[in-house]
Amino acid sequence: MDILEIIQKRRSIRLFKDMPVSDEVLENIARYALLAPSGRNSKPVELVIVRDKDTIKKIMKAREGAFSFLNTAPACIVVTAMEDSSTWMSDASIVATYIQLLAVNFGLGSCWGHAHDRYHNNLSVEGEVKEILNIPEGYRVLCVIGIGYPNEEKQLHSLDEVEMKKIHREKW
Repeated sequence: MDILEIIQKRRSIRLFKDMPVSDEVLENIARYALLAPSGRNSKPVELVIVRDKDTIKKIMKAREGAFSFLNTAPACIVVTAMEDSSTWMSDASIVATYIQLLAVNFGLGSCWGHAHDRYHNNLSVEGEVKEILNIPEGYRVLCVIGIGYPNEEKQLHSLDEVEMKKIHREKW
C-alpha cells in the first residue's frame, strides 16, 4: 500500500473486532513511529504499549465517553514526551500521526483520544493516565491511541473533500 492510499484509508475507528494484535505488529508500529522527526532531533517521545484488558479499562475510565473506543480495543499506545523539550507537543503529535498511518499499513484501525489538557470529573486525564501507567515525573501524556482490527467500515477519504480555498499560493 502506498502512502497516498494509506492517507485516504485512515479513519477514526471506534469499534474493534475481538482479535488480539500481535506483539510483533505493535512493536513494529512503535519502532517505525519513533523514526518520526523531532525538534533539533531531540527525540523526546516515549511510548507505552498496553494490551492488558484491565489496564485499558482503567485508562478508558479516565475519560469516560471520549475514550469509549477503548471498550473494544485489544491494545492501545500511550504517547508521552519529556516535558523539558520545547517541542514536546509537536514531536509527540507527529509520532501519534505516524502510529495511525502505520496502523492502516498493518491492516488495523485506530482512534486518537486526547489526554493533554483534558479533564474528566474535575480530574486531569493526563494525570490519571500517568498514575495508571506509572509514567515518571518529567513526562507529559499527549494522547491514547486505541488500536485493533476494525469492526466497522468507513468510506475512503477523497480529494473531493479538500476545500481548495484553503490552499494559498505565494501569499494569503
